[in-house]
Amino acid sequence: MRVVFLDRDGVINEDRDDYVKNLNELKVFPFTPNAVKKLNDAGFKVHVVSNQQGVAKGLIREEDLKAMQAEITRQVEAVGGKIASFSYCKHLASEKCNCRKPKIGMLLAAASNYNIDLKSSYIIGDSEKDIQAGKAAGCRTILVMSGASDAQSVKELSCSPDYIADNLAKAVDYVIEKADFSLHSE
Repeated sequence: MRVVFLDRDGVINEDRDDYVKNLNELKVFPFTPNAVKKLNDAGFKVHVVSNQQGVAKGLIREEDLKAMQAEITRQVEAVGGKIASFSYCKHLASEKCNCRKPKIGMLLAAASNYNIDLKSSYIIGDSEKDIQAGKAAGCRTILVMSGASDAQSVKELSCSPDYIADNLAKAVDYVIEKADFSLHSE
């Protein structure tokens, strides 16, 4: 099964320094629905894996997290795309849990639940934590510049992504180009 894991904030939707806390603050990037559909059309399942410690901090209510997930799903399905699953780490960073990226708990759980080969999967994220998690799980990694990362932070990364893209749409083009190339080279 070909899979692309997506981080949420900064990849699917605009990020905020004070957390995306509810539907009023959720701003899905206009290219996101079609980018997910494009992945689906190329044979990729899409799974979202996102750190959401705002829940543990009491800044994001569970109902709001579910409402934001439903809105992202609605927008993706409106163009014929599908997100296979959403996984969240709702723990505080200080709890040092195994699911919070850069740890790989969410990726391992998805791999187990959906029979995913992590070594043939991609993760697209906007932060070093996403890249570290992807590398540790054996995924190919893409850093997008539409969220937490900027030119200076990229120079300071402790681990390099396999590719850097402006945003999810450009990252998807890269994934599909590489997938097509690998199919033609067999």
